[in-house]
Amino acid sequence: MDKQHLEEKRKKILTALRRLLDRYSYSYISMQDVADEAGISKGGLRYHFPTKESLFLGLLEDFFSGIETAHLKMVDAQEGNRDKVVLSTLFNIESFVLDSRNIKVFINLILYALEVPAMKVPVQDFFHKHLDMYKRIAETAKTDLPKIDRSEFDMEFHARITQVILLSVGLFEALDPTGIEPTKLTRYVLSLLAEASGAPDSAQS
Repeated sequence: MDKQHLEEKRKKILTALRRLLDRYSYSYISMQDVADEAGISKGGLRYHFPTKESLFLGLLEDFFSGIETAHLKMVDAQEGNRDKVVLSTLFNIESFVLDSRNIKVFINLILYALEVPAMKVPVQDFFHKHLDMYKRIAETAKTDLPKIDRSEFDMEFHARITQVILLSVGLFEALDPTGIEPTKLTRYVLSLLAEASGAPDSAQS
C-alpha cells in the first residue's frame, strides 16, 4: 500500500470521526462506529489507528494543523502588510469560532484530553503557539491598527464576551495553566463592562 493511498485512507477515517462528533459526544463513539461510518472493517481501522486514543490523537493533530495551515496561508497572502495580517488573523479566528462543526470537534477533543494524559501535550503545544500569536496581535494592535469607534459594541456584545471569558478560562487553565489570578481576571472583566457602559459617551465627546 503506497504512501498516498495510506494518507487518503487515514483522511477518510478522520473525516468519518468528525462526522460522528458532529452528532454525538466522544464518549458514545466506539471504534466500530468509526469503522462503520468510514465504510471499512474494524481491522482496517486498527491498521491505521490501533486504539481509540491514537484515533483521537490523529484527529487532534489533523485538526490543529488545519487551523495553523489556514492561518499561514492568510498571512502569506497579505504580502507583509502588518495591519492586514492582524485583521486577517482575527477574521480567520472568528470564522473558526462561528463554525458549529468546528466547535463541536474542538470541545470533544478538549474534554477527551482532560481524560487522557497523552492528549494533553499536543493540546498544550497548540495553546502555546496560539497564545504567542495573540501576544503578537496585541502588540501590533497597540500601534498599527486604526482606531475603532467603541460605540458599535453594545452592552449585549460585551456581556457575551465576558460570558465567554469566564466560562472558558477555567477549561483552558486546566489544560494549559498560565497562572491567571481569579481577582485579576475579575478586574479585567469588570473593566470590559465599565468600558461598554461608557462607550457611547466617549464616542460622542
